Amino acid sequence: MKPKTLFNSLIFTFSIIGSCLVLDKPLKANESPICPDPSKVNISGIGTFDNDPDPESFISRTNALGANGFCRTTPDQYGVKVYKMGFCKKNPGNPSGSAALEGLKPDYSSCSWSFESLNGEDADFSAGGSIDLSESASSIPAAGTYSYAVMLISKDFRIKGKFGPVGGKTYYSISEFDESSTDISDYAATTAPLKSFSGPTECTASVEGVPVTGGKMNAYLLDSTGTVLVSDTEEGSPETINPCTGQEKLLGVMNMSNDLTLDDDTNGLEMTFIVTNAMSVMVEGDALVFDSNAFSVTFETF
Repeated sequence: MKPKTLFNSLIFTFSIIGSCLVLDKPLKANESPICPDPSKVNISGIGTFDNDPDPESFISRTNALGANGFCRTTPDQYGVKVYKMGFCKKNPGNPSGSAALEGLKPDYSSCSWSFESLNGEDADFSAGGSIDLSESASSIPAAGTYSYAVMLISKDFRIKGKFGPVGGKTYYSISEFDESSTDISDYAATTAPLKSFSGPTECTASVEGVPVTGGKMNAYLLDSTGTVLVSDTEEGSPETINPCTGQEKLLGVMNMSNDLTLDDDTNGLEMTFIVTNAMSVMVEGDALVFDSNAFSVTFETF
């Protein structure tokens, strides 16, 4: 590989153009509908969950799409803290392909890192914008053919978004999570924590094989030691199911549709961070609030 050219190109550039994964709410993000466009259809108000007679309410319109009071749209801002990025020949969260390494540390032995930051580096994206991560934390991955793209990021996501008009009101995210305002002066980014892959009342610590643009996404919640948490989703009374605790980071592993080969003919590498429709909009009481959906990543060599 041509070290100087490739090294310079590994100051990763991200663009907001796509979505997915599954996050904190019980409904899987890849199964939730894209929100109706308020500029194209009338949304008369929030509505009610019990046989709402108004077909134009937010709840009725999302229910018609297959989700009762839940949908996804694109935020104005989306951010994470990035610790590592790289490529692996095996899935470090499930290297055997038979079972996730819950209760164990991921196996990074087949991986080559192209970005590493001990304390993490904030990456915030605005629609149509881009951001560079530090060149000092970037390095050239080893030549080879890789099937997996790997990212180690924070379990918290920063989102700033709005939705409306709904009954003549536009709802804005505010600094407090799971709250919103109809006053634009309160508009602010909120920190959306990832608690589980199936909902905040139980612990699903890993999810695998989620179709995304460019491949299939796998994700694992890690504790402060880098160990994958153990899921607790056994059927039974609520007392037998416990929420996740101790989650600190999220390991995202994408099984790329096409293997990525880096060799002496590789001049550079462009990585696209895909997060369109990466914000959930949902009913909370008599308001709409916002949560995060995650992303996929595409890669292209040149």
